Amino acid sequence: MRAPTLPFAAGWRWSRDAFRLWRRAPALTAYVSFGYLLLLLLLSAVPLFGQFLAAVAMPILQMGVLAGMRAAERGVRPGPEVLFEGFKGPWQPLAAVGALNFLANLLLLWLLSLTMGEMAFFRPMVTQPEALDGAMAMGMTFDPMPILIFLLLSLPITATYWFSPPLIAWHRVPWPKALFFSFYACLRNWAPLLAWTIAMALVLTAAGIVVTLLAALIHPMLFSVALFLLPLVFVPVLFAGYYRQVDELFLP
Repeated sequence: MRAPTLPFAAGWRWSRDAFRLWRRAPALTAYVSFGYLLLLLLLSAVPLFGQFLAAVAMPILQMGVLAGMRAAERGVRPGPEVLFEGFKGPWQPLAAVGALNFLANLLLLWLLSLTMGEMAFFRPMVTQPEALDGAMAMGMTFDPMPILIFLLLSLPITATYWFSPPLIAWHRVPWPKALFFSFYACLRNWAPLLAWTIAMALVLTAAGIVVTLLAALIHPMLFSVALFLLPLVFVPVLFAGYYRQVDELFLP
C-alpha cells in the first residue's frame, strides 16, 4: 500500500471541504461527533479502568464517526446505529490499537516524569506585593510547558495511530502494518496536515475574536450563547476534516 504525497495546499482544501460537508448534513455530522465524545466520556467515568476502556473503544467508535461522515457525503440517511459501525468489522484489532496507543502515551508520561520531575500543570505562585504591606499572596499559576513538551514528543505516537483505524476496518490491513502505514502516510504528508491544523486554529481564533467584539458592542449575553453554538459547528468540522484526509489518502 502506498499513500500519495499531497501538497501543502491540500490542508486548506480539507478545511474548506469539511465546512461544506457539515453544511450538507449538520444534524448527522453533529450526532456522530458528539455521540462519539459522549460515549468516550461515559466510559472514562468508569471507576479504576475508565481511561483504559475509553482508549480501547476509541478507534472502534472512531469508525462510526467516519461511517457517518461518509454517509453525509453520499447523501445517505443512516440510523442511530451508524455510531457503532466499528463493531460490525474487525473490532478486536481496533481495540488492540487503542490499547497500544494508551500504553505508549502512558509510558511517555512516565518517562517525562522521571526526567522532568512531577508533570504539574498548575504550580504554586507566591508574591509579596508592597500594597499588602509585606503579606504573602499565594495562588496557582498554569504552566503550559509540560503539556507542550508532551504534545511535541507524542507526535510520533499520534502519527502511528492517526490513520490506523480506517486501514484496519476498511482495508483489512493487519494492525502492525496499519500502524506502520499510518506513520508513513503522516510522514509523507506532514505539510498538508500542518496546513489543516493551522487553518483550524485560525478559524477558531477568528471566531473567538468576532464573538468577543460582538459581545462587547451589542450584549455580553452573546458570548455565553456563542460558547454553546460554536462547538456545535467546530467539533463536527474537525471530524469532517479528518474524514477528508482519510478520503484522499485511504478511502476504498
